[in-house]
Amino acid sequence: MARKVSKSYIFAFQKNKQLNFLNMIGKTKFFAGLVGLVLLVLVAGCKDDDPQPAFEYQTQGFIKGKFTGVSKDNSYTFNEDFNYSQYSILFGGFAEYEINDDGSYSVQLYRANFASLGAATIRFELDNATDTTPDNVIISFEYNKELNDKFLTFTMESDFDNTTTVTDLTFDSGTGRFKGKFSLTGADNSSGKNASVTGEFDLIAKRPVQ
Repeated sequence: MARKVSKSYIFAFQKNKQLNFLNMIGKTKFFAGLVGLVLLVLVAGCKDDDPQPAFEYQTQGFIKGKFTGVSKDNSYTFNEDFNYSQYSILFGGFAEYEINDDGSYSVQLYRANFASLGAATIRFELDNATDTTPDNVIISFEYNKELNDKFLTFTMESDFDNTTTVTDLTFDSGTGRFKGKFSLTGADNSSGKNASVTGEFDLIAKRPVQ
């Protein structure tokens, strides 16, 4: 079932993206900076006396699916599968949830493919640990792929003009495991034309302790 996102929540989300480094993962400019930073780290890590890997990440669970659409210049039809299973505290953060004072849950699920600079973030709120119909769902998605003669790039996120859903949600409060299906459809994306991102997620989220 499609869930409406309040205007105040969208505004707060957009404002928070400017202040919160984690929420910049879905932006092309962030990934451009990421590439430069990774290159610097790799160069620094190539010293003969430093056997440690230059960039470490973890693999657990997934956010995967398919997206379809047409490029802005109509030269390419997107019909691409994606499977993001990586995360890093250094870049992008990890899946997490917080329990608010009223017992509700604020959830952020994130996975990436660092080699292709692709990533997906799914955020939502739950009334409690047994709630299966999340509110204020926000999805950010980026996909990149190098072909012989071109470089494909596509970005899309939730807003007023796109339809966002999360369904079949389950949450195990004992392990932090979230499972479900998602979809993001509409024309407000990097191509400016109708596109659809659909898939499923199954991953462990952790609760921050301060």
